Amino acid sequence: MGSAEHVSLKFSSVSVARPRSRSRWRSRKPEASLLALGIVCVPLSIAITECFLAAAFVLRAASVIRTRTARVPRVFWLWCGWEVLQLAAWLHSPDRRAGLGELRHQLLIAALFFLVPSIESLKDRAKVWRGIFFTATVNSLVLIGYFVWRLRFHPAGVDPVVYLRSGGLLHHWAVFSAVEILVFSGLIQRWHFYREARIRLLPMLVINAAAILLSLTRMLWVSCLFVLAIYLIWNRSRFWNRSGWTWALLFAPLFLFWISPSAVRSRVIDSSDPSYYSNAERIQMLKVGWRMVRAHPIFGVGPGRVEGLYPSYLFPSENLPAYHGHLHNNVMQLAAESGILVLAGGVIFVAGLFRELLMAWRTARQREQMFLCGAALLGLAGFLSSGMFDYNYGHSLGLILLSYTVLAPIAPAARRDRCTSLPASSIISGPT
Repeated sequence: MGSAEHVSLKFSSVSVARPRSRSRWRSRKPEASLLALGIVCVPLSIAITECFLAAAFVLRAASVIRTRTARVPRVFWLWCGWEVLQLAAWLHSPDRRAGLGELRHQLLIAALFFLVPSIESLKDRAKVWRGIFFTATVNSLVLIGYFVWRLRFHPAGVDPVVYLRSGGLLHHWAVFSAVEILVFSGLIQRWHFYREARIRLLPMLVINAAAILLSLTRMLWVSCLFVLAIYLIWNRSRFWNRSGWTWALLFAPLFLFWISPSAVRSRVIDSSDPSYYSNAERIQMLKVGWRMVRAHPIFGVGPGRVEGLYPSYLFPSENLPAYHGHLHNNVMQLAAESGILVLAGGVIFVAGLFRELLMAWRTARQREQMFLCGAALLGLAGFLSSGMFDYNYGHSLGLILLSYTVLAPIAPAARRDRCTSLPASSIISGPT
Protein backbone atom coordinates (compact mmCIF):
# COMPACT_ATOMS: atom_id res chain seq x y z
CA MET A 1 0.00 0.00 0.00
CA GLY A 2 2.87 2.36 0.61
CA SER A 3 4.33 1.78 -2.83
CA ALA A 4 3.60 4.27 -5.59
CA GLU A 5 2.67 1.43 -7.92
CA HIS A 6 -0.43 0.45 -5.87
CA VAL A 7 -3.77 2.08 -5.35
CA SER A 8 -3.92 3.60 -1.90
CA LEU A 9 -7.23 3.03 -0.09
CA LYS A 10 -7.88 5.51 2.70
CA PHE A 11 -10.80 4.70 4.96
CA SER A 12 -11.80 7.51 7.23
CA SER A 13 -14.78 9.00 8.98
CA VAL A 14 -16.63 12.21 8.21
CA SER A 15 -14.47 15.31 7.93
CA VAL A 16 -15.88 18.37 9.67
CA ALA A 17 -16.08 21.31 7.29
CA ARG A 18 -13.98 24.41 7.99
CA PRO A 19 -14.51 27.99 6.89
CA ARG A 20 -13.74 28.99 3.32
CA SER A 21 -14.77 31.96 1.22
CA ARG A 22 -17.66 32.03 -1.28
CA SER A 23 -20.57 29.61 -1.32
CA ARG A 24 -21.08 28.13 -4.78
CA TRP A 25 -20.59 24.82 -6.56
CA ARG A 26 -16.78 24.45 -6.47
CA SER A 27 -16.29 20.80 -7.36
CA ARG A 28 -14.59 21.12 -10.73
CA LYS A 29 -14.25 17.39 -11.28
CA PRO A 30 -16.53 16.33 -14.15
CA GLU A 31 -17.36 13.06 -12.40
CA ALA A 32 -18.77 15.02 -9.46
CA SER A 33 -20.99 17.07 -11.76
CA LEU A 34 -22.20 13.97 -13.60
CA LEU A 35 -22.92 12.21 -10.32
CA ALA A 36 -24.89 15.21 -9.07
CA LEU A 37 -26.93 15.27 -12.29
CA GLY A 38 -27.59 11.55 -12.00
CA ILE A 39 -28.84 11.84 -8.42
CA VAL A 40 -31.00 14.86 -9.28
CA CYS A 41 -32.64 12.88 -12.10
CA VAL A 42 -33.65 9.97 -9.84
CA PRO A 43 -37.27 11.23 -9.44
CA LEU A 44 -37.55 11.55 -13.24
CA SER A 45 -36.06 8.58 -15.08
CA ILE A 46 -34.03 5.42 -14.46
CA ALA A 47 -32.50 5.60 -17.95
CA ILE A 48 -31.21 9.17 -17.58
CA THR A 49 -29.98 8.50 -14.05
CA GLU A 50 -27.98 5.43 -15.01
CA CYS A 51 -26.47 7.15 -18.06
CA PHE A 52 -25.10 9.93 -15.88
CA LEU A 53 -23.89 7.45 -13.24
CA ALA A 54 -22.13 5.31 -15.85
CA ALA A 55 -20.32 8.34 -17.28
CA ALA A 56 -19.38 9.49 -13.77
CA PHE A 57 -18.07 6.01 -12.94
CA VAL A 58 -15.77 5.93 -15.98
CA LEU A 59 -14.30 9.33 -15.15
CA ARG A 60 -14.00 8.48 -11.47
CA ALA A 61 -12.17 5.24 -12.28
CA ALA A 62 -9.75 7.16 -14.53
CA SER A 63 -9.15 9.67 -11.76
CA VAL A 64 -8.45 6.94 -9.19
CA ILE A 65 -6.04 5.19 -11.54
CA ARG A 66 -4.26 8.48 -12.19
CA THR A 67 -4.01 9.57 -8.54
CA ARG A 68 -3.73 6.05 -7.06
CA THR A 69 -6.03 7.12 -4.25
CA ALA A 70 -9.58 6.08 -3.44
CA ARG A 71 -11.38 7.19 -0.30
CA VAL A 72 -14.49 5.43 0.97
CA PRO A 73 -16.34 5.50 4.32
CA ARG A 74 -15.52 2.99 7.06
CA VAL A 75 -18.92 1.30 6.80
CA PHE A 76 -17.77 0.05 3.40
CA TRP A 77 -16.07 -2.88 5.18
CA LEU A 78 -19.36 -4.04 6.68
CA TRP A 79 -21.01 -3.83 3.30
CA CYS A 80 -18.19 -5.92 1.78
CA GLY A 81 -18.80 -8.64 4.36
CA TRP A 82 -22.50 -8.62 3.54
CA GLU A 83 -21.73 -8.73 -0.17
CA VAL A 84 -19.52 -11.82 0.26
CA LEU A 85 -22.46 -13.63 1.86
CA GLN A 86 -24.78 -12.58 -0.98
CA LEU A 87 -22.29 -13.78 -3.58
CA ALA A 88 -22.05 -17.12 -1.78
CA ALA A 89 -25.86 -17.46 -1.90
CA TRP A 90 -25.85 -16.61 -5.60
CA LEU A 91 -23.08 -19.13 -6.39
CA HIS A 92 -24.99 -21.79 -4.46
CA SER A 93 -28.19 -21.13 -6.43
CA PRO A 94 -29.21 -23.79 -8.98
CA ASP A 95 -30.24 -20.99 -11.38
CA ARG A 96 -27.66 -18.21 -11.29
CA ARG A 97 -29.14 -16.44 -14.28
CA ALA A 98 -32.29 -15.70 -12.26
CA GLY A 99 -30.20 -13.83 -9.69
CA LEU A 100 -28.49 -11.44 -12.09
CA GLY A 101 -31.01 -8.71 -11.25
CA GLU A 102 -30.08 -8.92 -7.56
CA LEU A 103 -26.38 -8.72 -8.43
CA ARG A 104 -27.10 -5.60 -10.45
CA HIS A 105 -28.52 -3.96 -7.33
CA GLN A 106 -25.32 -4.75 -5.45
CA LEU A 107 -23.25 -3.20 -8.23
CA LEU A 108 -25.32 -0.03 -7.98
CA ILE A 109 -24.57 0.23 -4.26
CA ALA A 110 -20.86 -0.42 -4.88
CA ALA A 111 -20.82 2.29 -7.53
CA LEU A 112 -22.29 4.84 -5.10
CA PHE A 113 -19.67 3.94 -2.46
CA PHE A 114 -17.08 4.68 -5.13
CA LEU A 115 -18.71 7.82 -6.54
CA VAL A 116 -20.05 9.86 -3.62
CA PRO A 117 -16.57 10.94 -2.36
CA SER A 118 -16.02 12.63 -5.75
CA ILE A 119 -18.28 15.46 -4.51
CA GLU A 120 -15.61 16.75 -2.22
CA SER A 121 -17.44 19.28 -0.09
CA LEU A 122 -20.28 18.76 2.33
CA LYS A 123 -21.87 22.02 1.19
CA ASP A 124 -22.01 20.78 -2.39
CA ARG A 125 -23.52 17.48 -1.26
CA ALA A 126 -26.24 19.42 0.52
CA LYS A 127 -26.86 21.46 -2.64
CA VAL A 128 -27.60 18.28 -4.59
CA TRP A 129 -30.70 17.91 -2.42
CA ARG A 130 -32.07 21.18 -3.78
CA GLY A 131 -32.07 19.65 -7.25
CA ILE A 132 -33.69 16.48 -5.90
CA PHE A 133 -36.49 18.54 -4.35
CA PHE A 134 -37.12 20.33 -7.64
CA THR A 135 -37.29 17.19 -9.79
CA ALA A 136 -39.36 15.36 -7.16
CA THR A 137 -41.82 18.26 -7.19
CA VAL A 138 -42.04 18.08 -10.98
CA ASN A 139 -42.80 14.36 -10.77
CA SER A 140 -45.36 15.00 -8.03
CA LEU A 141 -47.14 17.51 -10.25
CA VAL A 142 -47.30 14.91 -13.02
CA LEU A 143 -48.73 12.34 -10.60
CA ILE A 144 -51.35 14.80 -9.32
CA GLY A 145 -52.31 15.77 -12.88
CA TYR A 146 -52.66 12.12 -13.88
CA PHE A 147 -54.86 11.40 -10.86
CA VAL A 148 -57.15 14.38 -11.48
CA TRP A 149 -57.44 13.62 -15.20
CA ARG A 150 -58.22 9.94 -14.64
CA LEU A 151 -60.65 10.78 -11.84
CA ARG A 152 -62.84 12.62 -14.34
CA PHE A 153 -63.23 9.45 -16.41
CA HIS A 154 -63.30 6.88 -13.62
CA PRO A 155 -65.69 4.14 -14.79
CA ALA A 156 -68.25 2.94 -12.28
CA GLY A 157 -67.38 -0.36 -10.63
CA VAL A 158 -63.66 -0.20 -11.46
CA ASP A 159 -61.25 -0.44 -8.53
CA PRO A 160 -59.71 3.04 -8.07
CA VAL A 161 -56.43 1.45 -7.00
CA VAL A 162 -56.16 -0.05 -10.47
CA TYR A 163 -57.48 2.92 -12.44
CA LEU A 164 -56.09 5.95 -10.58
CA ARG A 165 -52.79 4.75 -9.17
CA SER A 166 -49.50 5.78 -10.78
CA GLY A 167 -45.95 6.80 -10.05
CA GLY A 168 -45.91 9.91 -12.21
CA LEU A 169 -42.87 9.95 -14.47
CA LEU A 170 -41.59 6.88 -12.62
CA HIS A 171 -44.71 5.03 -13.88
CA HIS A 172 -45.00 2.49 -11.06
CA TRP A 173 -46.36 3.44 -7.66
CA ALA A 174 -43.85 1.19 -5.83
CA VAL A 175 -40.87 2.98 -7.42
CA PHE A 176 -42.44 6.34 -6.59
CA SER A 177 -42.92 5.20 -2.99
CA ALA A 178 -39.29 4.05 -2.63
CA VAL A 179 -38.02 7.42 -3.88
CA GLU A 180 -40.61 9.70 -2.28
CA ILE A 181 -40.09 8.52 1.30
CA LEU A 182 -36.47 9.70 1.00
CA VAL A 183 -37.53 12.98 -0.60
CA PHE A 184 -40.08 13.58 2.16
CA SER A 185 -37.44 12.95 4.83
CA GLY A 186 -35.08 15.41 3.17
CA LEU A 187 -37.82 18.04 2.86
CA ILE A 188 -38.54 17.83 6.58
CA GLN A 189 -34.92 18.35 7.50
CA ARG A 190 -34.49 21.11 4.91
CA TRP A 191 -37.46 22.90 6.47
CA HIS A 192 -35.90 22.43 9.90
CA PHE A 193 -32.39 23.68 9.20
CA TYR A 194 -32.94 26.32 6.49
CA ARG A 195 -35.44 28.75 7.87
CA GLU A 196 -34.57 31.41 5.29
CA ALA A 197 -35.61 29.00 2.50
CA ARG A 198 -39.06 28.14 3.89
CA ILE A 199 -40.96 30.45 1.54
CA ARG A 200 -39.56 28.55 -1.46
CA LEU A 201 -39.82 25.21 0.30
CA LEU A 202 -43.48 25.48 1.34
CA PRO A 203 -44.95 24.92 -2.19
CA MET A 204 -42.67 21.90 -2.64
CA LEU A 205 -43.82 20.43 0.66
CA VAL A 206 -47.48 20.94 -0.22
CA ILE A 207 -47.13 19.46 -3.73
CA ASN A 208 -45.15 16.42 -2.56
CA ALA A 209 -47.56 15.83 0.32
CA ALA A 210 -50.51 15.96 -2.10
CA ALA A 211 -48.79 13.49 -4.42
CA ILE A 212 -48.13 11.14 -1.50
CA LEU A 213 -51.81 11.27 -0.58
CA LEU A 214 -53.02 10.72 -4.15
CA SER A 215 -50.55 7.90 -4.82
CA LEU A 216 -52.99 5.59 -2.97
CA THR A 217 -49.96 3.80 -1.51
CA ARG A 218 -50.65 2.69 2.04
CA MET A 219 -47.10 1.96 3.11
CA LEU A 220 -45.96 5.34 1.82
CA TRP A 221 -48.66 6.97 3.94
CA VAL A 222 -47.66 4.97 7.02
CA SER A 223 -43.93 5.54 6.47
CA CYS A 224 -44.36 9.29 6.05
CA LEU A 225 -46.38 9.47 9.28
CA PHE A 226 -43.70 7.35 10.97
CA VAL A 227 -40.92 9.67 9.76
CA LEU A 228 -42.90 12.73 10.85
CA ALA A 229 -43.47 11.17 14.29
CA ILE A 230 -39.73 10.48 14.67
CA TYR A 231 -38.96 14.08 13.72
CA LEU A 232 -41.47 15.50 16.20
CA ILE A 233 -40.29 13.26 19.05
CA TRP A 234 -36.69 14.10 18.13
CA ASN A 235 -37.55 17.80 18.49
CA ARG A 236 -40.16 17.39 21.23
CA SER A 237 -38.92 20.43 23.14
CA ARG A 238 -39.92 22.66 20.22
CA PHE A 239 -43.31 21.14 19.35
CA TRP A 240 -44.73 19.25 22.28
CA ASN A 241 -44.69 22.37 24.45
CA ARG A 242 -46.93 24.14 21.93
CA SER A 243 -50.32 22.61 22.57
CA GLY A 244 -51.91 24.21 19.49
CA TRP A 245 -49.44 22.58 17.14
CA THR A 246 -49.70 19.30 19.00
CA TRP A 247 -53.47 19.08 18.55
CA ALA A 248 -53.23 20.22 14.92
CA LEU A 249 -50.73 17.47 14.12
CA LEU A 250 -52.75 14.83 15.94
CA PHE A 251 -55.90 15.66 13.98
CA ALA A 252 -54.13 16.19 10.62
CA PRO A 253 -54.80 12.60 9.38
CA LEU A 254 -58.52 12.95 10.18
CA PHE A 255 -58.67 16.29 8.37
CA LEU A 256 -56.90 14.87 5.32
CA PHE A 257 -59.31 11.92 5.30
CA TRP A 258 -62.27 14.29 5.37
CA ILE A 259 -61.09 16.52 2.49
CA SER A 260 -59.70 13.71 0.33
CA PRO A 261 -61.43 12.40 -2.82
CA SER A 262 -63.69 9.40 -2.36
CA ALA A 263 -61.07 7.15 -3.97
CA VAL A 264 -58.61 7.99 -1.20
CA ARG A 265 -61.22 7.50 1.54
CA SER A 266 -62.27 4.12 0.12
CA ARG A 267 -58.61 3.09 -0.02
CA VAL A 268 -58.20 3.92 3.68
CA ILE A 269 -61.38 2.05 4.63
CA ASP A 270 -60.47 -1.02 2.56
CA SER A 271 -56.96 -1.08 4.01
CA SER A 272 -58.35 -1.35 7.55
CA ASP A 273 -60.26 -4.52 6.61
CA PRO A 274 -58.21 -7.69 7.37
CA SER A 275 -60.15 -9.59 4.70
CA TYR A 276 -59.23 -7.08 1.97
CA TYR A 277 -57.52 -9.05 -0.80
CA SER A 278 -54.25 -7.09 -0.62
CA ASN A 279 -53.97 -7.59 3.14
CA ALA A 280 -54.75 -11.30 2.84
CA GLU A 281 -52.16 -11.73 0.06
CA ARG A 282 -49.42 -10.10 2.11
CA ILE A 283 -50.12 -12.35 5.07
CA GLN A 284 -49.99 -15.34 2.74
CA MET A 285 -46.66 -14.14 1.31
CA LEU A 286 -45.14 -13.98 4.78
CA LYS A 287 -46.26 -17.57 5.39
CA VAL A 288 -44.89 -18.77 2.04
CA GLY A 289 -41.61 -16.96 2.69
CA TRP A 290 -41.29 -18.65 6.07
CA ARG A 291 -41.85 -22.05 4.43
CA MET A 292 -39.02 -21.28 2.00
CA VAL A 293 -36.73 -20.30 4.87
CA ARG A 294 -37.52 -23.49 6.78
CA ALA A 295 -36.80 -25.61 3.70
CA HIS A 296 -33.59 -23.75 2.76
CA PRO A 297 -32.32 -21.90 5.87
CA ILE A 298 -28.67 -21.33 4.94
CA PHE A 299 -28.60 -20.23 1.29
CA GLY A 300 -32.32 -19.79 0.58
CA VAL A 301 -34.06 -20.90 -2.59
CA GLY A 302 -31.72 -18.74 -4.68
CA PRO A 303 -31.75 -15.05 -5.68
CA GLY A 304 -34.48 -14.24 -8.18
CA ARG A 305 -36.23 -17.62 -7.82
CA VAL A 306 -39.06 -16.68 -5.44
CA GLU A 307 -41.58 -15.99 -8.21
CA GLY A 308 -41.02 -19.27 -10.00
CA LEU A 309 -41.11 -21.36 -6.83
CA TYR A 310 -43.97 -19.53 -5.11
CA PRO A 311 -46.78 -21.86 -6.34
CA SER A 312 -44.95 -24.96 -5.09
CA TYR A 313 -44.98 -23.62 -1.52
CA LEU A 314 -48.73 -22.98 -1.44
CA PHE A 315 -51.11 -25.23 0.45
CA PRO A 316 -53.97 -26.72 -1.62
CA SER A 317 -56.48 -24.42 0.11
CA GLU A 318 -54.51 -21.27 -0.77
CA ASN A 319 -55.06 -19.24 -3.95
CA LEU A 320 -52.20 -18.01 -6.11
CA PRO A 321 -52.01 -14.16 -6.02
CA ALA A 322 -52.20 -12.33 -9.32
CA TYR A 323 -48.73 -10.90 -8.61
CA HIS A 324 -46.18 -12.93 -6.66
CA GLY A 325 -42.89 -11.68 -8.07
CA HIS A 326 -41.63 -10.95 -4.55
CA LEU A 327 -42.84 -11.28 -0.97
CA HIS A 328 -43.60 -7.59 -0.29
CA ASN A 329 -41.20 -7.58 2.66
CA ASN A 330 -37.47 -6.87 2.61
CA VAL A 331 -36.63 -9.11 5.56
CA MET A 332 -38.61 -12.12 4.36
CA GLN A 333 -37.48 -11.68 0.75
CA LEU A 334 -33.78 -11.67 1.69
CA ALA A 335 -34.17 -14.64 4.03
CA ALA A 336 -36.22 -16.68 1.54
CA GLU A 337 -34.06 -16.15 -1.52
CA SER A 338 -30.58 -15.89 0.07
CA GLY A 339 -30.84 -17.46 3.53
CA ILE A 340 -30.56 -16.38 7.14
CA LEU A 341 -26.81 -15.64 6.89
CA VAL A 342 -27.46 -12.95 4.29
CA LEU A 343 -30.29 -11.57 6.42
CA ALA A 344 -28.01 -11.46 9.47
CA GLY A 345 -25.31 -9.72 7.43
CA GLY A 346 -27.84 -7.14 6.25
CA VAL A 347 -28.98 -6.45 9.81
CA ILE A 348 -25.36 -5.97 10.96
CA PHE A 349 -24.65 -3.64 8.05
CA VAL A 350 -27.74 -1.50 8.71
CA ALA A 351 -26.90 -1.34 12.42
CA GLY A 352 -23.35 -0.23 11.59
CA LEU A 353 -24.71 2.36 9.17
CA PHE A 354 -27.03 3.79 11.82
CA ARG A 355 -24.08 3.93 14.22
CA GLU A 356 -21.91 5.85 11.74
CA LEU A 357 -24.71 8.31 11.02
CA LEU A 358 -25.40 8.90 14.71
CA MET A 359 -21.70 9.47 15.38
CA ALA A 360 -21.54 11.97 12.51
CA TRP A 361 -24.69 13.69 13.83
CA ARG A 362 -23.35 14.01 17.37
CA THR A 363 -20.05 15.52 16.23
CA ALA A 364 -21.54 17.87 13.62
CA ARG A 365 -21.45 21.61 14.28
CA GLN A 366 -22.15 22.95 10.78
CA ARG A 367 -25.66 23.27 9.40
CA GLU A 368 -24.88 21.49 6.14
CA GLN A 369 -23.53 18.40 7.86
CA MET A 370 -26.39 18.33 10.36
CA PHE A 371 -28.89 18.55 7.51
CA LEU A 372 -27.20 15.67 5.67
CA CYS A 373 -27.11 13.53 8.81
CA GLY A 374 -30.74 14.30 9.70
CA ALA A 375 -31.96 13.53 6.18
CA ALA A 376 -29.97 10.27 6.20
CA LEU A 377 -31.29 9.10 9.57
CA LEU A 378 -34.91 9.93 8.75
CA GLY A 379 -34.63 8.60 5.20
CA LEU A 380 -33.11 5.30 6.30
CA ALA A 381 -35.78 4.85 9.00
CA GLY A 382 -38.54 5.63 6.50
CA PHE A 383 -37.11 3.32 3.84
CA LEU A 384 -36.86 0.44 6.31
CA SER A 385 -40.38 0.98 7.64
CA SER A 386 -41.77 1.04 4.10
CA GLY A 387 -39.91 -2.20 3.43
CA MET A 388 -41.97 -4.04 6.03
CA PHE A 389 -44.81 -4.53 3.52
CA ASP A 390 -43.12 -3.63 0.24
CA TYR A 391 -39.92 -4.95 -1.33
CA ASN A 392 -38.41 -1.51 -1.94
CA TYR A 393 -34.91 -3.00 -1.75
CA GLY A 394 -35.61 -4.34 -5.23
CA HIS A 395 -36.10 -0.93 -6.88
CA SER A 396 -32.95 0.49 -8.48
CA LEU A 397 -33.94 4.16 -8.23
CA GLY A 398 -34.79 3.78 -4.55
CA LEU A 399 -31.42 2.11 -3.90
CA ILE A 400 -29.54 4.84 -5.77
CA LEU A 401 -31.17 7.67 -3.84
CA LEU A 402 -30.92 5.77 -0.55
CA SER A 403 -27.21 5.15 -1.12
CA TYR A 404 -26.57 8.83 -1.79
CA THR A 405 -28.70 9.85 1.18
CA VAL A 406 -26.85 7.73 3.73
CA LEU A 407 -23.35 8.13 2.25
CA ALA A 408 -23.36 11.91 1.73
CA PRO A 409 -22.78 12.73 5.43
CA ILE A 410 -20.22 9.97 6.14
CA ALA A 411 -18.20 9.66 2.92
CA PRO A 412 -14.79 11.37 3.31
CA ALA A 413 -14.94 15.03 2.28
CA ALA A 414 -11.70 16.50 0.94
CA ARG A 415 -12.69 20.14 0.45
CA ARG A 416 -13.40 22.61 3.23
CA ASP A 417 -16.31 25.01 3.13
CA ARG A 418 -17.54 28.12 4.78
CA CYS A 419 -20.50 26.43 6.40
CA THR A 420 -23.03 27.91 8.76
CA SER A 421 -21.93 27.03 12.26
CA LEU A 422 -24.49 26.18 14.94
CA PRO A 423 -24.01 26.23 18.71
CA ALA A 424 -23.72 22.93 20.53
CA SER A 425 -27.15 23.48 22.08
CA SER A 426 -28.69 23.39 18.60
CA ILE A 427 -27.53 19.88 17.73
CA ILE A 428 -30.81 18.34 18.80
CA SER A 429 -33.33 21.06 18.08
CA GLY A 430 -31.55 22.87 15.26
CA PRO A 431 -32.22 26.50 14.35
CA THR A 432 -35.30 28.14 15.79
